[in-house]
Amino acid sequence: MLVYSTGTISGTVGGGLLEEKVREEALRCIAEKKSKLLDFTLDEGADSIGAICGGMVKIFIEPILSASTLYVFGGGHIALPLVQFAKALDLSVVVVDDRQEFANKDRFPLADEVKLGEFSQVIKTIEFHENDCVVIITHGHEHDEEVLEACLTKVKVPSYIGMIGSKEKIAITYSHLKNKGIAEQLLGKVNAPIGLNIGSQTPAEIALSIAAEIVANQHGKSDSMN
Repeated sequence: MLVYSTGTISGTVGGGLLEEKVREEALRCIAEKKSKLLDFTLDEGADSIGAICGGMVKIFIEPILSASTLYVFGGGHIALPLVQFAKALDLSVVVVDDRQEFANKDRFPLADEVKLGEFSQVIKTIEFHENDCVVIITHGHEHDEEVLEACLTKVKVPSYIGMIGSKEKIAITYSHLKNKGIAEQLLGKVNAPIGLNIGSQTPAEIALSIAAEIVANQHGKSDSMN
């Protein structure tokens, strides 16, 4: 039986109370991105789901997730090791920058795609999937803000959004976006300052903290810096 994120189903595991319980658990698995093995007792006992047909049922639920793409906005020093880490994690990688010297395949040979152009224009052409990740590490605060705003107003918001910057810069950015009508609930999903707190200093260490935070997000963990 397929259970879609909307709650609709295709196929059956027998109907009735059992099927409704499975549908509810499947929706939880989709949200948590985790598989689950369930045991159901089909009688009127204390541990039963309320069915009276008798017997035991085992149900294995596995979420079918689309492949994740990492969009890196900014091709500077942190982006170089980050792309390497991302490819080691089997992520597709797209690098975006508005400078020719930072947006080319010679600089990022492992990237699946490198896009050259103004950040505000390039992101208009991108439609994210729910499992996509966005790292915002451009060369200017104004670019970070316009990319973040675009991400949060897409039809599908990426599952992970991280933005680099000091707490002061982030507070100013959030204030601007709130004034533009971006809900605080959406801003609360942004990982900023970006990366896990591992005491990182060098570009490679910062990239490692970002990659680790992306993995934590994929596994439903929330041990981030913010």
